[in-house]
Amino acid sequence: MPTPRTAVLRWTGKGSLDDLRSSVAYVLGLEGIEARVSKLGDSVTIVGPEPVRLAALFGDMPGVSWVAVGLTARSLRELSAAAGELSTRYLRNRDRFSVEAEGTAGVLASDVAGIVTSALLDGAKGSRVSSESPKVRFRAAFDGEKGVVGVEARRGQGGTPTGGEQVACLVSGGIRSSVVAWEAVLHGFKVRLVHAKFTEESLRAVARLYSELSYRADPRGLSLEVLEGESIGGALSRYAGSFRGKVFAGYTPGAYERRLPNVLAPLYLMSGERFAEEFEALGIRSFDAPEDWKKKGEGVLTVRMYAGRRADVSGVLDGME
Repeated sequence: MPTPRTAVLRWTGKGSLDDLRSSVAYVLGLEGIEARVSKLGDSVTIVGPEPVRLAALFGDMPGVSWVAVGLTARSLRELSAAAGELSTRYLRNRDRFSVEAEGTAGVLASDVAGIVTSALLDGAKGSRVSSESPKVRFRAAFDGEKGVVGVEARRGQGGTPTGGEQVACLVSGGIRSSVVAWEAVLHGFKVRLVHAKFTEESLRAVARLYSELSYRADPRGLSLEVLEGESIGGALSRYAGSFRGKVFAGYTPGAYERRLPNVLAPLYLMSGERFAEEFEALGIRSFDAPEDWKKKGEGVLTVRMYAGRRADVSGVLDGME
């Protein structure tokens, strides 16, 4: 009989599969979910309760190409039985479906695909294989000792799992800087959000950004630093000049190059419409950052930080040290 229900996260092939596995295991711990995490070919499998919940939990994690829910198996015979069971749940007569398979350790992907396809056709009479607009997409893998077959539940965000390189992202709480920070996360960087506080509204906006990113990516690679007590431009310029690593910002061409000479704005070529689309997908509200960042601060520059944890907006604001 097939072994327990499973969620499958397909790695994008960028960065490290071990980094993706580590992030998955860490997030499961944060959520208090007991599950067995392992690698299978170029995927991470999670054997545990509520695979549909797991699919939702990891659907936005960087480094995931797609998420499937299904069943694991210890032999090709069990894999066939698992595919037959899934056919009764997800296929109706005359439905079109596709099968994408992976084989490792000497197992051919074509053999895995053939076994799964045959079981699906037997289980749903009149159904047929079609790579063009299939109603259901099945994913399967086998490495000689264990395998999995599942139904694709959703597409992932793509990108790269959180790795080891840290960058700083200057964030105002507005659309462009928020998108740049999200793109940095998607590229596998550990991201330090740096905000020179303008108003309480701007601070709340970047807390929303931190909160959203902490639920999408491995929070161990995320931090928020809030600078207060000096002019906005002066605080950011000092920070950018002292940070050892890449510093990104999302300002428009020609806006602040002279004031912040060490800062990269890597998304100059992204259209305003694309920025708006990416920001909308984040599902957060923006702060309309002022064009003039020469506002004078009061007193000596201080830095407050929140790092390495998942939190809602109130948790971020209350937990900054």
